[in-house]
Amino acid sequence: MMESLEVRHQKRFAQVQSLLSVGLDPEWEKLPPAFQKMEDGLFQFCKEIVHATGEHALAFKPNIAFFERFGSKGLKQFEDLIELIHKDFPDVVIIADAKRGDLANTAKEYAKYFFDSLAVDVLTVNPYMGRDTILPYLEKEKGSVFILCFTSNPSAVEFQKWQDSNQSLNPGYLHQGVAKLSAFINKEFPGRVGIVTGGTRAYEIETIRKEQKDLLFLIPGFGAQGGDLRQICMAAGLKSFVNSSRGIHSISMGSDFAMKAKKKSEEIHKEMKNYIKVLMSNY
Repeated sequence: MMESLEVRHQKRFAQVQSLLSVGLDPEWEKLPPAFQKMEDGLFQFCKEIVHATGEHALAFKPNIAFFERFGSKGLKQFEDLIELIHKDFPDVVIIADAKRGDLANTAKEYAKYFFDSLAVDVLTVNPYMGRDTILPYLEKEKGSVFILCFTSNPSAVEFQKWQDSNQSLNPGYLHQGVAKLSAFINKEFPGRVGIVTGGTRAYEIETIRKEQKDLLFLIPGFGAQGGDLRQICMAAGLKSFVNSSRGIHSISMGSDFAMKAKKKSEEIHKEMKNYIKVLMSNY
């Protein structure tokens, strides 16, 4: 049985006193030129970022889309990256960002790949088809999920701000219903369910946190997307993963990219520690 997301979070947080999730989104066209000449350039680039930022990382969040576009060669590099993180940073939480959302046997096959074959800690999932698309990932006690709840993209409100007063689970907005469903499932599978809440709207994070005190939050949108770190940390609290991808690994396309990524992760970690002190004093 794999440790739950909550346990993994607690253990790593105790080591690093950080909420930083380092996203790994190796967009081919934006890699330093040297890596574009390599057969395994995606892997080699991410390897440098992992080694540069790992000492400050609560989690790594590799996005499978940047690997899938290259077919089997890309997936091999994704798998090699997961293996590298397991080997070199075994205590860091691995979040596979794939946003899967399918039913029954299909979802079980996804679960077998990510949790059995790769042994990642968490998978991002899309709840559009309800709990039937979430439960298959939790039934084997081999992984945890982050459920898309309120995302950071501008058009998120087109669906996530829908209201339906006739649904007992969702007396407010749709995203509030998703959060409540996530909390309900988390009681059935303790510590294994969290939600994705976009960092570009810290006031929304604060509202959701008041309603859902026990859920872990994965918060993209900080850094390149413009989310404010202080506002995010204070709104979300300690039970969070605050993610930065491009804001760390795409600062430079030169040979100094890893050094700059390391420096940026150090800066974020140092700033986070100030907010963590305040949050811990309030507990």
